[in-house]
Amino acid sequence: MTFDEMLRAACDTSPTQIQIPQRWGQGRATFGGLLAACLFTRVRPWVEAGRPVRSLMLSFVAPVAPGPLDLQIAVLREGKAATQVQATAYQDGQACVTMLASFGGARTSAVNVAAAPAPDFPAAETVSPFPFIAGLTPDFTQHFDYRYTLGKMPFMGGHDSRMGGWICLREAGPESAGVAELLCLLDAWPPAVFSLLKTPAAGSSLSWTIGFIDGAEDCSGADWWQYQAEIRQAANGYSHIDANLWDKHGRMALVSRQTVSVFA
Repeated sequence: MTFDEMLRAACDTSPTQIQIPQRWGQGRATFGGLLAACLFTRVRPWVEAGRPVRSLMLSFVAPVAPGPLDLQIAVLREGKAATQVQATAYQDGQACVTMLASFGGARTSAVNVAAAPAPDFPAAETVSPFPFIAGLTPDFTQHFDYRYTLGKMPFMGGHDSRMGGWICLREAGPESAGVAELLCLLDAWPPAVFSLLKTPAAGSSLSWTIGFIDGAEDCSGADWWQYQAEIRQAANGYSHIDANLWDKHGRMALVSRQTVSVFA
């Protein structure tokens, strides 16, 4: 089953539900990138086609298990240029994930600041893949091909505040990468703070903000994408991490900031 087929199966079951599949777990919870992809897929039809997504803000309130998620969606405001939509997912009556999605058409502007260029990484084909080991690495990672080129892998006691490399979807369809694929490619990496730890520890995203820059109409999830994250600050059990994702042409596609709870 390709990623697109899986997403359709998850989101087409009911107008008020999402069906979270098996094999996308991370510990006792479902992979947050998949949750974001599902919520966005259900929110997008509520907004007119000429308004692309500009930003998403997510709060992960409680762990989500495989199975049905009840969904509530509301258009908070629809103005001349921008639309704000809120979606909240519930499981067993508990609010689990909430998303605020902002859409807006392009405007003429006197401000034009280029995004940072892609980092200079060794070619993906020259880097050894990160292995999936059932029962050791999170279940969802089997759907991605990782090539680390910056910083240490998780729990290896590194000292660099940066981490990154190449990534692609193993089961990508032939279609151009959409927002759902990009959210999963961006979130598939472990929190950069894990690379500083010397022993395994648990962690979870508390909040996540994503900004969208360039579309990727000529890129697919099967292409290699570059990822780089940097820890901006970490203390008292929380870490603030900025990250970017670039397409195969070196164009920045997404900017991200996550607040991560670290239980170590």
